Amino acid sequence: MAQRPNILYFHVDNISTGDLGCYGGGIALGAQTPNIDRFAADGLQLTNYNVEAQCTPTRSALMTGRHSTRTGCTSALPGSGLVAWEVTIATQLKSIGYRNAIMGKWHCGAEPGRYATDHGFDYWYGILGTWDEAMWPEDKFFKASGLEPSYVIESDAPGQARNVKVLDREVRRDIDLEFLDKGRQWMSDAAAADEPFFLYFNHSNIHFPTLPREEFVDSSNGGPVADCIQMLDADFGALLDHLDELGIREDTIVVFAGDNGRDTTFHAPNNRGSQGNWRGGYFSTYEGNNRTAGLVQWPAKLRTGRSDEMFHVVDWFPTLLALLGADDLVPDDRVLDGVDQSAFLRGDQDHSEREHFLMFFDELQVGLRWRNFKVLTHRVQDGTAPIEHLATPHVYNLTVNPDEDTPYNYDQVHSWVLYKVYGRIAAEYQKSLQGDAVPKGAPVDFVPGAGLDA
Repeated sequence: MAQRPNILYFHVDNISTGDLGCYGGGIALGAQTPNIDRFAADGLQLTNYNVEAQCTPTRSALMTGRHSTRTGCTSALPGSGLVAWEVTIATQLKSIGYRNAIMGKWHCGAEPGRYATDHGFDYWYGILGTWDEAMWPEDKFFKASGLEPSYVIESDAPGQARNVKVLDREVRRDIDLEFLDKGRQWMSDAAAADEPFFLYFNHSNIHFPTLPREEFVDSSNGGPVADCIQMLDADFGALLDHLDELGIREDTIVVFAGDNGRDTTFHAPNNRGSQGNWRGGYFSTYEGNNRTAGLVQWPAKLRTGRSDEMFHVVDWFPTLLALLGADDLVPDDRVLDGVDQSAFLRGDQDHSEREHFLMFFDELQVGLRWRNFKVLTHRVQDGTAPIEHLATPHVYNLTVNPDEDTPYNYDQVHSWVLYKVYGRIAAEYQKSLQGDAVPKGAPVDFVPGAGLDA
């Protein structure tokens, strides 16, 4: 068969749909996003693209096609990480000859056996944890503690990660330039060898601390956040330009997607972005966290335009394999929460294969999205608020009430959604966890079900 297409997955750290021009933001916030907007206009723009509540849950879900409560990767805080038993999309792509590289944040495990290079990637340059660790070296209390700082790491073999340099604000400010140089070189080398590549490019923005590079300082009319949005747009454009220079744009599936909504709470000065059409941001159970940007393009192969059909981050695993003609690599020895959306993306059918997904916050199941309805049994207002167990579950009709400020939506309580839909789906999911769920904090060699019949 002809060589399979390349994959460039451009992952954005904390982005609201309201931050980008193609979703109604951009210039309205003082930032211009011409490259992203052009990409959206020429490709497929998803307005109902959904993720999990935090960085680690979403990134693990992308890699495995499984919800975070199934893999144990339920929180961005220390203690979560993929076990060796999990199969990732990188592992499957590597088995059919792909060159796999990751730039930036992995956040799916910070010890040998859990590294990106333990899970199918040939090369990794980035960080183990998260970008706010760049703030530690200047903290006088941290300096007095005698604790070791975080590092930028490099890895090209399983089980090892070399410290390259201390992660501080100066390094954080310019790190995406390094990712760009190494990412472009990776694509060039693969193209020269006539081998397909998977480049998982994790940009550092718009995660706090919000630090635009020198050439982008005051480049916008919206302050540091808008400066960083314009930097993000330029860096994405640089990768697209390189695909054109190599003559492989039409042979490459490109995804531009967020991992969760924008920071609208407390984390750092000058870091509050737009929540767009939806209430709230990350570390909340509102739509402003779960819905983010989702754009995809494969020229002449995938549908174009805008769609409000439901798509979830777990769907990329089976969908990308199907688009490559490698759906036989979807594992059948475990439960996958992702569904194959390739027919929808190709335009062979109008509707998505998905009409619902369960919502989680850390290890807790907090609700469900079903069609245009949302059920919440627990609520989290933002990153400073406690988790509220709602005495009576809230049912929102998001078409009528996108602000999520009035449950039961005026003249109808929609209680049938709770009884006929949520109860059944939640029970089925809990039953499915028996046998293949990995508990949070499980050792790297944990195998679900091992020893149960002994």
